[in-house]
Amino acid sequence: MSDYSIAPYSLDALPQAISPEGAEIANTYLANACSITNTSHALGIPTHEISAALHDPMVKNYVNGVLRETGYQHMEKIVQRFEKVIELKWEELEEAEIGSNKDIADLLTMVHKMRMDMSKLLQADTAKAAPTNMKNTQVNVYGEGNYGALMEQLLKRE
Repeated sequence: MSDYSIAPYSLDALPQAISPEGAEIANTYLANACSITNTSHALGIPTHEISAALHDPMVKNYVNGVLRETGYQHMEKIVQRFEKVIELKWEELEEAEIGSNKDIADLLTMVHKMRMDMSKLLQADTAKAAPTNMKNTQVNVYGEGNYGALMEQLLKRE
């Protein structure tokens, strides 16, 4: 198995609201490269039932969380490997005593861009979603209670 395989969470890490069936389907789905067909074959359940379970909000959030987290882990591994390449390139440049810093500058730029992208993704995950469009309706009813009586007196004076 490669270094970048998606490992499902343990059962201890599952949110309490996910049903055991949903957790089994989610973990099998993740273990089978996010393929509904492979998950169906592995569990012996029809694909429409797998699809319905994966559309359950709790299961969907769990699967998306695992995929997002493993994506961050993969990105971090890539950045670490870039840093090793930069170190090797730097040593090579020092040993040869000739060459250009352009290669190292390009690699540093790429690593910096990846780190900034990762930072933006993390900020987007932690930021709470604010409503983009909100409609407020004001209802002016003054015919009841003390306020209504006051408004009637004020309107009669005019």
